[in-house]
Amino acid sequence: MRKLSRWITTIAFILIVVISVLAVIDNRGGVALHFLAWSTPELGIYWWIIGAFGLGLAVGWLSAGVQLLRVLSGNRRLRRDLDRSRTELARGKSDVAGI
Repeated sequence: MRKLSRWITTIAFILIVVISVLAVIDNRGGVALHFLAWSTPELGIYWWIIGAFGLGLAVGWLSAGVQLLRVLSGNRRLRRDLDRSRTELARGKSDVAGI
């Protein structure tokens, strides 16, 4: 299963590289983006696409990191509750055995 996963990852990476190279070759023309009264310098379309991809990647990593922190803190709380319950159970068993 691990080999299959590596093959799929490798093929996906190669496919992304090929598509990127084709995008660079095809989109060499310069474009300026306009938003309301603001205008950007003229850059190749490819750089705008890469910038959008990078921004999306950063936002995705940030949101995944926040979600991971939430899960880890919830896991820590659940472990604390489990340890407390085990302690109470052991105390209850010793009380029953002592009677």
